[in-house]
Amino acid sequence: MVPVWVQNGVRVALILAHLAGLVVAVILLVRRKGTAPILATAAFGLLVLLDAAQIVQTALLPAIARQIRAPRVLPWIGGSMTCCCGLLDLVAWGCLIAAIWVGLGGEVKGESET
Repeated sequence: MVPVWVQNGVRVALILAHLAGLVVAVILLVRRKGTAPILATAAFGLLVLLDAAQIVQTALLPAIARQIRAPRVLPWIGGSMTCCCGLLDLVAWGCLIAAIWVGLGGEVKGESET
């Protein structure tokens, strides 16, 4: 098993990569109005929040496990956190794919560069 500090180091690197994507998406949103920059901004913002939530989850899950007296409940807590984060991750990646799809589709009528 990988130590927690290595997992958090990888997650911090992912946060930095997603923050860079968020900055680029915001710059595109300011320069070019349209659906693709909005989708990209929403996706990267969601990915940054999910990465930060995973670090918090890693830090808080052992404390929660010590507080709960019934060990049968722990898989339910971990599973529900994983399911929720996985669903939001799927939405974020879907938004990124849609942003690329719309962005490569060309300029839509009514959307112009400013």
